[in-house]
Amino acid sequence: MAEIEELDIKPGSGPNVIRNDDHSGLDTKRYLRHRVKRTIRDIILIVIAVVLSAIIAVSAYFAISAVIVATNVRAAAATVSTLKSVDLTADGAAGELKTAAAELRKHADAAYAHTSNPIWALAGKLPQYGGDVEAVRTSVDVLHQVADDALPLMADAAGDVDVSRISVSDGTISVPGIEQAAPKLSKANTIIAAANERFQSIDAESLALGALRRQIEPAQGQFITLAKLSDGVLRGAQLLPRMLGLNDPNATRTYLVLAQNNAEIRATGGIAGSFGLVTVKNGAIEMHDFMSTSDFGSFDQPVTKLTDGEQALFGERLGEFMQDVNFTPDFARSGQLAKAMWEAKQGGSIDGVISMDPVFLQQMLAVAGPVKMSFAGVDVTLDGSNTASSLLNKVYFDIPDNADQDAFFAAAAKASFDQILHNSGANSTQLAKRMLESAQDGHLYVWSAHEDEQKLLDGTTVGGTLVTADSSDGYMGGSAPQQVIGVYYNDAMASKMDWYLERSVDDKLVATYPNGREQHEITIRMRNTLSDADVASLPDYIIGTLENGAVKGHIQFINYLYVPAGGSAPEYQAGPNGEKGDAYAVHDGLTAIAKQISLAPGESYTIKATVYTAPGALAGQTVVRQTPTIR
Repeated sequence: MAEIEELDIKPGSGPNVIRNDDHSGLDTKRYLRHRVKRTIRDIILIVIAVVLSAIIAVSAYFAISAVIVATNVRAAAATVSTLKSVDLTADGAAGELKTAAAELRKHADAAYAHTSNPIWALAGKLPQYGGDVEAVRTSVDVLHQVADDALPLMADAAGDVDVSRISVSDGTISVPGIEQAAPKLSKANTIIAAANERFQSIDAESLALGALRRQIEPAQGQFITLAKLSDGVLRGAQLLPRMLGLNDPNATRTYLVLAQNNAEIRATGGIAGSFGLVTVKNGAIEMHDFMSTSDFGSFDQPVTKLTDGEQALFGERLGEFMQDVNFTPDFARSGQLAKAMWEAKQGGSIDGVISMDPVFLQQMLAVAGPVKMSFAGVDVTLDGSNTASSLLNKVYFDIPDNADQDAFFAAAAKASFDQILHNSGANSTQLAKRMLESAQDGHLYVWSAHEDEQKLLDGTTVGGTLVTADSSDGYMGGSAPQQVIGVYYNDAMASKMDWYLERSVDDKLVATYPNGREQHEITIRMRNTLSDADVASLPDYIIGTLENGAVKGHIQFINYLYVPAGGSAPEYQAGPNGEKGDAYAVHDGLTAIAKQISLAPGESYTIKATVYTAPGALAGQTVVRQTPTIR
């Protein structure tokens, strides 16, 4: 047997050694896994870098975009604020509107181009500031909508009504183009009302950025003003042709005109000292003779059933005497009562009631020119500076007989109207402007017996209606009607002493609560401007009959404080002793507090009240309406 050669075998030696501890396969896998991890990490890093770069780029874009948007929104808001100063009765109004529309469109479009892109939409989803971004987007969208869709229509409508062609001459009022303008104004108003409602839906208090909140809140107020302007212009364009009979040339309208005498104060101005009829056909106006209230007579009982609130606050005289139909501050109710009284005694059919006072006549005569009268041996010239004082005070010194005084007042009212209607053709634009100013100040009221027309008058200054919980105020875009604090007066001594009554109302906003309720501190100040020496020279007719226990030389009247719809007045202090009201009543859902006051010569009297508005009211939109002042 051959000898086997001994081999020297050592672990790990030799070219073909099979090693039981070989891990080379595992190293390969580990290496591959490591490479995959590195690749994934590198990809993630690249993605992160790209995302971070994108975020930086988007953030930079958003920051730059936000600056551009803010700049254009500020410029657009400034343009919106100038719209309310555009005088629609002036020549060039259409051009001003077109210029403003173009300027607003430029800035609104620039801002809209940014805020309407996906980046802004994405930013609106951010957890903390998303609401702020959405508020900005809504604001810009609203501006864009008004600028592109509404203002051009309003500018075109202003062009249709060329104010240079408006005329009041030879007893005829002509307003060319108003019927063509009305549909455009209607469409523009619908757009503005919808835009305003969207804008008011922004809850400024919930915004995270204080700077944005401080911008949004005043802008909302400016938009309400724009919405009111649009609504008012539309109502006027719809109402004027109807009441002037321009839309029905064959129909004749008959209006009862009440000439108020503010020297004997009433809630809407003064006692109806005289009244007469005006007939209108296709814009042509004919004035008929005026009569005094003493010639008209009275009724044994109210011509219309009075409400419990009316009975409690004003008594049955409201519905029995023509001179007392405006005891109530609701002129729509005054119009209904006056119509019922006239038709009951004089027959015929009244289409509406118009009330004006000597302050209104003075404003009109400042444009139309003076009226010269000779009556009861007295020569009088009524003009733009003395009409109020002549009719409310001086006449009682110049004409001692009471019947002559009433007749003079009636003649003066008719003569003034004739002057306005027949001698002001060259100044029609200024006449319209003064008329609007007088209506704003409460010296002119209009009520229509036609339901569709009265709906257009409701809620307007010239309509003089109460704003109640049921009032329609849709163009405001709020959940509650506009809040109105009312301060009114009625004479309580059958005198003409109220010419000497000085009065003022201060409204201080103390607090605004999260639910929209506001706290107001109302201070009503009244003073008898006469001295004891003055009283001795007063005619008996001015001093009056001293009804209700009045004292000679005193001014005796009732003050009424009306609380806004849904509001309250938990604190009321009258006079130096902090007295409560004499009567508390509810008038058409409104709480009213009545206080009779008698002021000796030189005496002052103050009423202070805390008034809360209703929850849900629009912030900063509460107004004070009061009996119009006369000097």
